[in-house]
Amino acid sequence: MSYQVIARKWRPQTFKDLVGQQHVTETLANAIRNDRVAHAYIFSGARGVGKTTAARILAKAMNCVKGPTPEPCGECDSCKEIAAGTSLDVIEIDAASNRGIDQIRELREMVRACSFSKQSSDPRRSTHADG
Repeated sequence: MSYQVIARKWRPQTFKDLVGQQHVTETLANAIRNDRVAHAYIFSGARGVGKTTAARILAKAMNCVKGPTPEPCGECDSCKEIAAGTSLDVIEIDAASNRGIDQIRELREMVRACSFSKQSSDPRRSTHADG
């Protein structure tokens, strides 16, 4: 196995494991329990407070085969792919390095291409224009 940064190696995998962000984890878990999940979330704050970790846990909770659930299994393919950073359904966008107009346009095109290829390969999904 190749070298992995300690923060990634020991990254919390559930809302219960995320320390110091109880107000965030409880809010997200309650939203999932009550079927009141918003269409988008912005995780902001100082470096190292758990923004990416909370977002990944939320992604696992929403995409887990047992979910949406506030306690993702961590064992299904979806959970494993999200934890490894290889899921096509979850794209991590670093706002600090994607601030220019050209970078935003590139991100939009990348998302369109990913969603189109995902829809084309999945017979359960239909393709549609998004105006």
